[in-house]
Amino acid sequence: MTPNETEAAFFIENGAAKLHEPAVMAQTLLAKGVRGVVLKLGSRGAYLASAAGLGARLEPFKVQAVDTTAAGDAFNGAFATALLMKKDPVESARFAAAAAALSVTRPGAQTSMPRMAEVEQMLAGAGANEL
Repeated sequence: MTPNETEAAFFIENGAAKLHEPAVMAQTLLAKGVRGVVLKLGSRGAYLASAAGLGARLEPFKVQAVDTTAAGDAFNGAFATALLMKKDPVESARFAAAAAALSVTRPGAQTSMPRMAEVEQMLAGAGANEL
């Protein structure tokens, strides 16, 4: 499950849950039977948790955002791609965070989606403004 904080609060069925720490929100979703959670925190990164005991906070990539329209879609697509590439969940989320960070530096939705090489450059340390 890859909700943002608003979506997670809806599934938790408690509007006050938005005020909780990401780890608390993720653990609450796990207690409801979800096997894995990647809680998207926007400019604050992401939090991963699993029923197998994973709990990890991912710091965000620092970029100058232009349009956040497709950030969640970029994240979800890249996360699925990375998992299919046999990356572990934390590596996959980092890959997804890089893709999402790149996507917000461009206007539009489909036109903002980064190419694989751009994501790999971002992960290697090149900033979005250098691509």
